[in-house]
Amino acid sequence: MGALMRILFYLPVVTPWWFDHMIAPMLRALHDDAELHVMVAPLWRNTGIEGHQLAPLADLGRIFWHVIDEGEPDQFRCNGSSVPGLVELVNQIDPELTLARSADFATAKQFPGTVRYIMEGAPPPFEILPMRILVEEVPFSLGVMPEDATETIDRCVTAFADIWEESDRFRHPSVGPDWRGALGLPPERPVLAVPLHYEHRENFFLMHSGFPCAVDLLRHLLETVDQDVFLALSDHPLNKLYVNRAEIHQLVHCNHDRVALCEVEDVPGGATAALAVHADAMLIDQSKSWSLAAHAATPMVRVGNSHLAGWLNAAELDDPAIRNWNGNGLAAPDPVAAHRYFCWHLGTRVFNPNKLNLERLLAHVSGKVPDWIIESNAEILHQQQKEAA
Repeated sequence: MGALMRILFYLPVVTPWWFDHMIAPMLRALHDDAELHVMVAPLWRNTGIEGHQLAPLADLGRIFWHVIDEGEPDQFRCNGSSVPGLVELVNQIDPELTLARSADFATAKQFPGTVRYIMEGAPPPFEILPMRILVEEVPFSLGVMPEDATETIDRCVTAFADIWEESDRFRHPSVGPDWRGALGLPPERPVLAVPLHYEHRENFFLMHSGFPCAVDLLRHLLETVDQDVFLALSDHPLNKLYVNRAEIHQLVHCNHDRVALCEVEDVPGGATAALAVHADAMLIDQSKSWSLAAHAATPMVRVGNSHLAGWLNAAELDDPAIRNWNGNGLAAPDPVAAHRYFCWHLGTRVFNPNKLNLERLLAHVSGKVPDWIIESNAEILHQQQKEAA
C-alpha cells in the first residue's frame, strides 16, 4: 500500500459550530483514506476549539493535531505568516491538499500543494441542506463559472431542469400586491435594497468587505446616493440574535425619510428575499443575497472587493453615474447565464460533509465532477422538492 495523501485542515477562523457540523464529519469521513493534519487555535472571539470539539473525535487516532498558541490570538486569524514557525511547519507537513477555513488569503498562498477554501455552499433561494458546503479556489467569486466546462454545465442544466422550473416561485414572494406597504416603503420612489452582513466579532471575513460596519455603510450611502432613492435595509438574522443593533437602528430612525430597516413575516428568506425581487437594484458586498438578485434578474450595485462574473452586469457604487441614478438604466443579470450558473453550482460544487469520501472530495477540488455526482445532487434536491410539496 502506498503512502496516504497528506491533507491539511488549516482552520484559523473556524467557529465551534462550524467545526462540529462541517469539519468533524469531514475528518471522520476521510480518516481511513488520508493522512490528516489539523491546524487550529484555542477559542478566541468564538473562533477556535475547546475540548468539547475534540472529545467526539477521540476514536480517530491517526489525526495529527497542530494547536497554534504562539503570538497574539489575532495573528493566526489575520496574518498567519507572522506567527513564528507557522509557514515552516506547513512546509514540513508538505500537504498535497490544504482545506482552509481562513479569512487570511495571503498566508495560504505560501503553502505547498493545492489550496481550497471551505465555504458555505447554499445559494438562496435554493434550499439544499444537507449539501451545505463547497471548496473553492478563490472565495467570494460570485457567479464565476469555468470557461472549459460547457459540456458539464449542459449536463447540469438537463439534470436540474425540473428544479429550476420549480424555483420560479421564488420570483413571486407572497408579500401581496402592495409589497411597498408590506415592507414599510414609500410609494413610487426608486428602491435600493441593502442587505447587511453578519457583524459579529467572529466574522473575520469582514476584513475583505467594502464596509465592515453597517453604520459606516449607511452613512456613506446617505452621503452619495441620490436623495430620492429610498434605502431598504434588511438585517442578517444572526445580527438580531447576537449583535447590538442600537446604533444602526438610531441612524435609520434619524433618516426615516430616506431609509427603512425592513422586516416581513411568513416569507421564505424574509425581507431580503422580497427586496431581491421587488427592488430596483440591490447592493452587493459579501452577503449571500447576491444570488437572490441574480435569480430574480434584479440589477446589482457592487461595493467591496468580491470578484463578480461579467454576466451579473453589476454597476460600481463609486461610479459617478450611481450618484445620479433614479431607479432606471441599470443592466440586469443575464437570465440565461443565471440558469446555467445555478444548475452548475448545484450539480458540481455542493456536498454533504457527512457523506463525503476522498474520491468525491478530489473531484470537487479538481472541478472535474463525474456524472454520478451531478445525478446524486439532482436526486437529493428532487426528493426535497417532493417532500416540500
